Amino acid sequence: MLGKLRAPFEDSQIGKLPRVTCKACSDRACSEHKPSQCRVCKGFLGKHIHLDYVGHAHVTERLLEIDPGWSWEPFALVERGLPALDASNGLWIRMTVGGKTVIGYGDAPGKRAAVKELIGDAIRNAAMRLGVALDLWKKEPADTVARAEPAPAEKRSLSPEERAAELRNLILAVGKKKRMRLADIAGAFHEWCRGEREFRTAPAEVLEEFQQHLQKIGSTDA
Repeated sequence: MLGKLRAPFEDSQIGKLPRVTCKACSDRACSEHKPSQCRVCKGFLGKHIHLDYVGHAHVTERLLEIDPGWSWEPFALVERGLPALDASNGLWIRMTVGGKTVIGYGDAPGKRAAVKELIGDAIRNAAMRLGVALDLWKKEPADTVARAEPAPAEKRSLSPEERAAELRNLILAVGKKKRMRLADIAGAFHEWCRGEREFRTAPAEVLEEFQQHLQKIGSTDA
């Protein structure tokens, strides 16, 4: 399994992430390097370099190929049942692939309300602990000044189907803490919505409400 996780990615799956290397450019106060649109990463930046990276979608695809039942869960939840962030607005997660659990951390410096970026970054960080794209992480230099704005492809909003899939993963993580199997969760969902929806096809807005409901109900024997 570890060998398959560490398999190299194709060139078409590797993107270019800009990193600012000038402190003044990072502070938007540089008189030496005039910001311009980069032909490689399409970012509007001053002095910067490019780091090879594999995006959230390709990492998720690799995990699904290895273990269709892989999962992740946040270290803690707030009262509403949503993932809790730390004092630096970062997200700590546990990710399980093929029965092996690793810890990951996601952050989005300089951004507010960047939950999708946090989740994607945490999953990629945890996957790296299993060897996914490890060769690319090893190439990252230690002397970059600041993380620049991601390329436009990384900023893409989730489609309704992707958001629903993301919420189903969160619900499964909550259910796991309550010792609920997938069948238990699906049954609880069917009862909660009075048979009007199915867990595997429900839209995101319904799943979000159910997640909050599930957080409040009692545990179930496995």
